[in-house]
This record gives sequence, structure tokens and C-alpha cells, in this order.
Amino acid sequence: MRGRPAEALGLTGAQRGIWADMAAEPGSPSFNSAEYLELFGDLDVPAFSLALRQVAEEAEALRAGFAETPDGPRQVVRAQAGAPLRTADLRSHADPRREALDRMRDDLGRKVDIAAGPLAGHLLLRLGDRHHIWYQRVHTLLVDAFSLALLTRRTAALYTALTTAGADRGPAFPPLAELVADEAAYRRSDRFRADRAFWTGQLAAQPRPVLLSAAPPAPASETFLRSSAVLPPGLFHRITRAELDLGTSWPVLVTACAAAYLGAVREAEEVVLGLFSSGRSGIGAAGVPGMISNILPLRLDVRPSGTVGNYAERVGDAMSRVLRHQRFRQEDMRRHLRATGRPGPLYGPLVNLMPFTREFDFAGVRGFARNLSTGPIDDLSLAVYEARGEAGEAGEPGASGKAGEPGESGEATLVVDIDANPAVYARDEIDGHRDRLTAFLDAFVSAGPSAGLGDVLGAVPP
Repeated sequence: MRGRPAEALGLTGAQRGIWADMAAEPGSPSFNSAEYLELFGDLDVPAFSLALRQVAEEAEALRAGFAETPDGPRQVVRAQAGAPLRTADLRSHADPRREALDRMRDDLGRKVDIAAGPLAGHLLLRLGDRHHIWYQRVHTLLVDAFSLALLTRRTAALYTALTTAGADRGPAFPPLAELVADEAAYRRSDRFRADRAFWTGQLAAQPRPVLLSAAPPAPASETFLRSSAVLPPGLFHRITRAELDLGTSWPVLVTACAAAYLGAVREAEEVVLGLFSSGRSGIGAAGVPGMISNILPLRLDVRPSGTVGNYAERVGDAMSRVLRHQRFRQEDMRRHLRATGRPGPLYGPLVNLMPFTREFDFAGVRGFARNLSTGPIDDLSLAVYEARGEAGEAGEPGASGKAGEPGESGEATLVVDIDANPAVYARDEIDGHRDRLTAFLDAFVSAGPSAGLGDVLGAVPP
């Protein structure tokens, strides 16, 4: 720990929101998030373990402990206790992959003792002579999805240095205190005041969000339903071609389709999606792993008029506009709505777009990341990220058989994960939404910029 004494730190805004949400069930496994990497190649397990141990030493967020104090919740970075990695050889099992998925699901579903920990865990499962799975589970109080990518990339760099006698090109992660201090400075800044003014205006004009289901809202469950699809490479090719034709990116195209689909299902002219953001735009401590991600209300006009090109442009502009103010916390927005006499949801379905790298190189051992859980699901979340696609069995809790499994080979494509609260949605509902949304995405990117948006929506089966 660089020889520094343990220091009690405040929580980031994101952590304070999670802490408040945890009040009813502080040990609920719904607050666990997890992903795994499929590793293909001759993995040096001792070197991998050593690299991961160093990352756990560098990334103070992984060793944070939490407690309520008279001054509110605080976090303290603890000394590293024991090896962070457990291993198991599954090659003797009739179906090593199924065994690996069962073990990961079992770990993900365990209750967590916030006071005693551990709040993070790692498994390295051997499925074949040149095939491993590295499973990472973290409590959402510790780090966000962007941070998990930072941690994985750093582990790969250290492993490569250890196994090739190369230099560690680092740098090591800065202290967690820098992230907490950066956020405190932001809240005293002119930028914070400008962001607050922006969101005050946005919220004043925002309609009440509609949800995809007509069922009454329900609290987040300890479990969730997931329906996944690995898009056919041909569809991904059409998406990349539409990026060029429309002058935009796949995150904008996916968001545009999700919003139009929601409007069509609920017969709404305006919708408000929850847009995940890293919360790191313009932050000096952007490279410090921790939990600072945010969810922004994204208001969109989805009336089926105009062209596909004009609609995609409007969605891209709206996303850019709110992302310029992404550091203003959703918790502050909720307080503002309550103070103005407008309690209720801040946004409808969530859209979680992960355009950052999902492939990693461990000195020639290729790693492909796959998400297992992003945390509590109140209603419904759509997560999309790039992967390598090939036919195979779905690899996440409760997934439908339509999903494929990223593997050592295969073309680049997108993975679509729909997570839903089982108290609100049934299995066949989310499977149907997955199929119809995928069909609409295909029709949308195939139509061309001058096609009518209403015509494209009308071509999607009910």
C-alpha cells in the first residue's frame, strides 16, 4: 500500500447512491457485477496469478472496506489479504463449459457481507489444455464497468511483462483518494453549477418516462432474467456500413432503435431512456479504478415521421448534448424532481453501450470478455458490446438458446443482453422484445438514410 496509513475516505456520488439503495438488503447479491474472459493459448498460471496480485495491490478500490460512521458512510483501503485468485481444473467434467458457468452463477448469487467482505473475487477455471476462463466478480460499490476494463488491461500488461522479460510499461494506478478528491472539487466548481443549470432546464421539460412493460413497477429483485443474442456477422456488417452512410456510430444506432421501439410499443411520441455514462469526461483522475459511472435521462422525440437519416442525426445530437454534462449525478436529479413535486422514475429502460475494448492480449494468449451481471435491475436494461461471434451455447444466467458464445475464432459482431426484473417481466416477454428489437435494428440499418422512419417501424413484426 505504498507505505501510507489507512485513511478514511468519503464515498463518490455513485457509491452514495448505491449505499442508499442497499439500506433495505445490504447483503443482496443483486449488487454484485461480474464478467469473465475466455483465454485461448498457453497460459502461464503462476505468472497470471502474480500479475493479478499486483493489480489488486495497485487498484485500491478492490481492497476498500465500508462502514457507517457518525459522519456518514466511509471507505478505508485495507491491506491485501491472501491471494486474490482461486483455481480449478474442469477438464475431467463431461461438459467443462457448463460446469464453469454453474460455478460462476453460484458465486454471483451468493450474499455479500459488506463489513467483513470479501467484496471482490476471482476464479481461474481450466476447460482445456489451451482454454481457460477468468471470472471476475466485484460489488458495485467498488468499481464500474469502465474500471473493470482498466483492471483487465493492466493485468494483461503485467502478465506480458512477466512472461516476456519485457519492461512493465505501466503506469501503476493512482491512489483512490485522487478519484474522491476530484469529484469533491467538481462539486465546488463552475462546471458543476453549469451542469446543474443544464439539467434543471432539461428536467423541467421532461415528460414522465414510460416503461416497456404495462405492469406496475417493482423493487429490484435479487435475481434477474436475461435474454441474449449474438448478432449475425452479416447484420454487424450492415451496421458498420450504416455508420458510414449515416455518419454516426453503432452506439447511436442502437440507442435510436431502442427509443423508437419503446415509442412504438407504448404508442408514445416522446420517451426517456436511461443512458449509462462513464462519468469520466473531463476528469483528471479518469485512470483511477472506482465507482463513478452515472445514468443520464435521455429525452427523445420518436414520432414516426421524417427519414432514418434525420432521426439518427437527432439522436446523436441529443446523446452528445447530455454526455457533455455527464458528471452531474442522477441522485441530484432525483432530489430536484422530488423538491419540485414530481416524484417518480427519472428514466425508462436503461441503455448500456460499451464501445471500449473487449479483447485483450496476454503475451499471445487471446482474451475475450463477456458480461454476466451489471448490478441491480429495477425494470429493464439493454446492454450492447462488441465481441467475436460463433454458434454456441449461451453463457449467462437465464439466457435464451438464441444467444451465441464469443470464442477463439469468429468475426467481430455485437452482443445484445436484455436484463429484466422477474417481478415485472416474464421470460417470453423479454425473448419477444429481443427478437423484435433485433429485427428492427436490422431493418433500420438496411433501409438507407432517405427511408421513412415510419415505413421501417411498420416492417417490424408485432
